Amino acid sequence: MSANADLGTLEASGLIQVAAVQPELEYLFRHALVQDAAYSSLLKQDRRSLHQLAAETLLAIYPDRQRELAAVIAMHFEQAGDSARAAEHLVVAGEHAVERFATREAVSSFARALELLPADDSRVDLRMRAAIGIARAGWTFTGLGGAIDALERVLATGGDKADRRLVADAYFWVAFLRRMRGETPEKNPEMRHALEQAEVVGAEIGDPAAHAIPKAFMGAGAMFNGELRKGAQLLSEALEEMLGTSDPLSTALLSGLLAMTYARLGDFAAAESVLARSRFIAEQGDEIARLDQMIARSDLLLERGDIEEGSALAFECAASSEELGAVACGVASNVLLGQARLILEDASGAKAPLERGLELSLVTYMAAMRTVGKGLLGSAKARLGDVPGGEASWDAALADAHGMDDRYGEAQTRWARGRTRMRQVEPDYAAGLGDLDAALALFDTMEARPASARVHRDRAQALRALGRTEDAAAEERRSRGLAADIGLKDFSAG
Repeated sequence: MSANADLGTLEASGLIQVAAVQPELEYLFRHALVQDAAYSSLLKQDRRSLHQLAAETLLAIYPDRQRELAAVIAMHFEQAGDSARAAEHLVVAGEHAVERFATREAVSSFARALELLPADDSRVDLRMRAAIGIARAGWTFTGLGGAIDALERVLATGGDKADRRLVADAYFWVAFLRRMRGETPEKNPEMRHALEQAEVVGAEIGDPAAHAIPKAFMGAGAMFNGELRKGAQLLSEALEEMLGTSDPLSTALLSGLLAMTYARLGDFAAAESVLARSRFIAEQGDEIARLDQMIARSDLLLERGDIEEGSALAFECAASSEELGAVACGVASNVLLGQARLILEDASGAKAPLERGLELSLVTYMAAMRTVGKGLLGSAKARLGDVPGGEASWDAALADAHGMDDRYGEAQTRWARGRTRMRQVEPDYAAGLGDLDAALALFDTMEARPASARVHRDRAQALRALGRTEDAAAEERRSRGLAADIGLKDFSAG
């Protein structure tokens, strides 16, 4: 009896049905219970043999569709008990999922590949590809620690035998994830080693961007530590060297950091220029790259004083982050949304996104945003009447800032606390002024001109309330002059 006749008999009996006729004839069981019953009736050894035959048949019949069918082929090899071949096709399936922007599916495939690879498997490149895939596809929504551990474990066991391009990529992602966790090369030897090796291996293989990688991370570190001019210079130089040589996601991420650095300096034209270029880069990447570009724009809008527009974009970014499951992006966008609502004197509207941002940061740390988020949440709590809760959040934010030399985070927290103390039912202008003085000293040192202009404005209010009218008038002039110089839009023209 022919296969077509057998299929006709099964279809006539109501067990299977035609699912598609183009591009090829395809059948499905009419009900999952029928499929389960048929499968369960087979002996275990027969099942394995059939799965092995199915995998080999797919490879033989569709040699040009191996990437597309990799997940199915891997499933059949795994069910056949051939873990080594299953792992090989799972890595291909993960890489194909990355190309389709299916990040969760990709991480699942890469992680399963690492689980299935035998300890004595000599294919170190395959293991390296899986670990890099987990980091690249999953850092935005999975814990950073697991990805770092996987990368460092693979580097330790096979880094000397693996393809040098893969080794350089692995070290890049170790350094990036550790930076996102709040570590610095000065204090963390593992991060310093990763940066050094990324440069050494990159130079060894003739990568034109080899020297740009440590420069980019030094720029990001300078930005977080408040050395904004230095950070902007290093990030700009690194990006020029990386353009066209690095993947769109990495380039888009660093472009976002550079735009945010320029915005904090008050150089809004430069920030706009970076975002215009990064928009093209992000379009070559995936949803995460595009979302990161939108987050950077939201930050620019808030720094420039387009508060309503910045708030609306931050809300859109937060919603998109939830939809994509992009936890790291969710931390940043929720903190920016909370900041915008506080600027608009909407403490109750700020509290929920700030709490959500900090909740998400428990999964993927995002150290700098976590610090700012804690400080802003302290202000939201205190303005809503929970002063002890506010004090606790401010203290935690300052402790975090001091622990990782985050001068910008410290300045933001002191500024937020000073403003809030001036807005209590019984305002404490003297304590508020003390915080504003400390914040202004930090912002001035950093050349964070938009923040400095706004702190001058708040100081004028505190000084006036304390009866120091001449000092208040001088502060008001400084504030308006600086705002006019850089084009802040939340200052009245009068």
